[in-house]
Amino acid sequence: MSTTDLSLKTARLSAARFDSRLIQKRRAQPRLRRTAWGFVTAVFWGMYVYLWMPVITLVLWLLGIRNAYFELYLREHRVEPFLLIALPSMAVCAATLLIVWAEYNRWRFAGKDRRGAPASASLDEIALALGANAELGAAINAGRVMVLNMDGHAIPRAVRNVALPDVSAAPV
Repeated sequence: MSTTDLSLKTARLSAARFDSRLIQKRRAQPRLRRTAWGFVTAVFWGMYVYLWMPVITLVLWLLGIRNAYFELYLREHRVEPFLLIALPSMAVCAATLLIVWAEYNRWRFAGKDRRGAPASASLDEIALALGANAELGAAINAGRVMVLNMDGHAIPRAVRNVALPDVSAAPV
């Protein structure tokens, strides 16, 4: 067997195993292979982020995160008197505002059902709104899937029922 025959045979085997459509249709790959490659991708993304951590730390240090750490943890947990007054009063104000807004909405919408169903229209009213006669309206109402022929002014003139394809025999 010559080297050209061997290389042609190898090329045919690799072409038979590789299907470029799998890139566009990931669901065509086996679930175990997709899961394994997803795990490998996640590991390498984690390694990539780990390599960027020194730069991220430098940027955070430059933006003042180091000062926040110093103020919170290295000042021996001293309590700021302003925070003892400001935070509870802001929480009370926010709760009061929320309760007032809820009570206003309860007063405004209490006893009013604005979600009622609209009044039903008769078949003749619907056909008249479409510009069709009552017989054509009844034919449209009776069918499930149909073709509607219209004139130049978009007024229905004829209707034709369409048979649905048998979905149970379709290949999966």
